Amino acid sequence: RRRARKSKKHSEGTPAIMSAEQADVQEQVSLQNNTVDDPTFGPQPIDPETGERLFRLPVDEKHRAFKMQPWRFDRPHMRAFFFAWSHFFIAFFGWFAVAPLMTTIKEDEKLGLGTKKARGNSNVIAVSGTILMRLIIGPFSDRYGPRVASAGLMTIFSLPVYLIGTAQNYASFCTARFFIGFLGATFVVTQYWTSIMFAPLIVGTANATSAGWGNLGGGVTNALMPQFFNMFVAFGLTEQQAWRVAMVIPGTMALAVGVLLYFFSDDSPDGNFRDLHMSGAKQKTNPWLAMKRASVNGRSWILHLLYATCFGVELIMNNNLASYFTEEFGLSQGTAGLVASLFGLMNLFARSLGGIASDYFSKRFGMTGRLWVFFIVEFVEGLFLLLFSRLRVLGAAIAALIAFSTCVQMAEGATFGVVPFVDPVATGAVSGIVGAGGNVGAMTLGLLFANFDGPEAMLYLSFVVIGVSFLVFPLMWGPLKVIDTESGRAVAAGKEIDDELVESRSSVSVAA
Repeated sequence: RRRARKSKKHSEGTPAIMSAEQADVQEQVSLQNNTVDDPTFGPQPIDPETGERLFRLPVDEKHRAFKMQPWRFDRPHMRAFFFAWSHFFIAFFGWFAVAPLMTTIKEDEKLGLGTKKARGNSNVIAVSGTILMRLIIGPFSDRYGPRVASAGLMTIFSLPVYLIGTAQNYASFCTARFFIGFLGATFVVTQYWTSIMFAPLIVGTANATSAGWGNLGGGVTNALMPQFFNMFVAFGLTEQQAWRVAMVIPGTMALAVGVLLYFFSDDSPDGNFRDLHMSGAKQKTNPWLAMKRASVNGRSWILHLLYATCFGVELIMNNNLASYFTEEFGLSQGTAGLVASLFGLMNLFARSLGGIASDYFSKRFGMTGRLWVFFIVEFVEGLFLLLFSRLRVLGAAIAALIAFSTCVQMAEGATFGVVPFVDPVATGAVSGIVGAGGNVGAMTLGLLFANFDGPEAMLYLSFVVIGVSFLVFPLMWGPLKVIDTESGRAVAAGKEIDDELVESRSSVSVAA
């Protein structure tokens, strides 16, 4: 059993909050176990010296919160939630900051972006780098903790966001976009972080909300980057100077949030992984064994493909929608960016809605309920994309876009309502494989936009989404059925394997 930190560290500056009902049971304190009985949520840990609760929110036996209160900023749960979604939001903002400015950027002949194929390949490169980093960052988070992983990604890869403004040819421009794409790996950390901070009862909602609010950055960057560009032009810069200077804004945002979250958040409810390792409260895991374990689990790869056709589609839309509305509907760069931002802005609620629906139907029908929600929203996503590809009236196209986007985000939320149950012992590695699926989808399916006109590419993409949605059914029945359990036992191989990833036993694990 892991040891909790003292309340001074978790509740610094936060008074103990006791309702009348809780006060009635405060006398039922077990001095031996350092807990107080809560009639609703069971035993709650307390500081043996002061008798105050260690956590503001009610928690389970692993100190994962039973409630989510996004308006709060308390350590450890809600502070982690805030940084989980906000750093992903800024990562998304920087990752796609170039896309809404492409109408201007392509006019610079030195950059070689004059053809549709060159721009399409540039968009594919922008999402390809994330694949490798997402596979790496999952097991890295299992070993070193989400705080360290996030801080490293945000600070190191803020540099190419700054440097893309110095690009002088196609190679340097695409190289910068490739490394900027590494910021997209923050998604895996976000999902891992909320998975270890919140109890299975609400993990779908927590995962979906943190990721949805983070994905919102893709919509906001479509809306704001053209306005930043216009601001610098108004200050007297040329258009080619203005887009380059504008990239300083997302670069600075990424660097700042990376530093802040490192110093002002926690890896887990019980503290930072480094301190827990040193105290012996948490054993070190071998990241390579975690990845090996997740990679031989067929469920990981089915979800990988399914995520390719929801999050992968979102990445494709973030890269192409602004140009699509400019070319197909004749909108200006600024107006097209605002219209395209509607797709990302649905993240404000839609991804959370997918997680909430997943949690709700899980309470009534178990894992089967989660998976039916997943199938329905992904299938309908494909239908609305098909409709959007056929429309040529702007108002109708915007309405279809909003409905399509809502289903995309709900499918993403439903995906990570399932992921924590695939293999709780290697959640970070599983999240990495599934998360990488989004970038694989964006990279491969994004080639449609490099080889076909926008409407035809959208149509073919809708056929892929509809077909892949049926892969949900193997997760309901048969040997790849996902078990509705929060335990790390009997998830994949039907045997007790909680200690398989402990570093000191790595040789035994490999032999097994």
